[in-house]
Amino acid sequence: MPKRMRNRLGPLVMVLLFWACSPTLPYRHYIDLITPWEASAPLSFELPPLNGNFDMYIHLRNDNHYLFSNIFLIAQWYQNDTLVATDTLEYAMSAPDGSWLGKGFTEVKESKLYWKEGVTLSDSLRYRVQITHALRAQGEVSGIEALPGILSVGLAVENSK
Repeated sequence: MPKRMRNRLGPLVMVLLFWACSPTLPYRHYIDLITPWEASAPLSFELPPLNGNFDMYIHLRNDNHYLFSNIFLIAQWYQNDTLVATDTLEYAMSAPDGSWLGKGFTEVKESKLYWKEGVTLSDSLRYRVQITHALRAQGEVSGIEALPGILSVGLAVENSK
């Protein structure tokens, strides 16, 4: 094989090896938000048939239009259309100095938020997760109806370690 062709195949082989060795997630799905996230419109995630023990994470992508240092979420877990759990979750979105937590090189940051550990799923059951925000300004009784700055919300199901 000519040296020139080997030089071109090397990076391709490395990319293919990296891709083949990367762990695959049983489920990861994002819902992109074009307008501010409405509290009255829960985001719904239908899980595919899965069998085994899994950890679940909520992913949030935010930009500088997000005005708060934390976020409150309500996550509802359905099994065969029956509500089996409701969790009210609070996550920090920024450090004490005001810098965004999460990963990203631009103004968009993605936070991977731990939700559930060691959940046993059966492929004979249907599972659905609904997520809404439950944020309100300090000192206010009513919640914020339209939450700006959240660009997408995701749900990931990973194999338990």
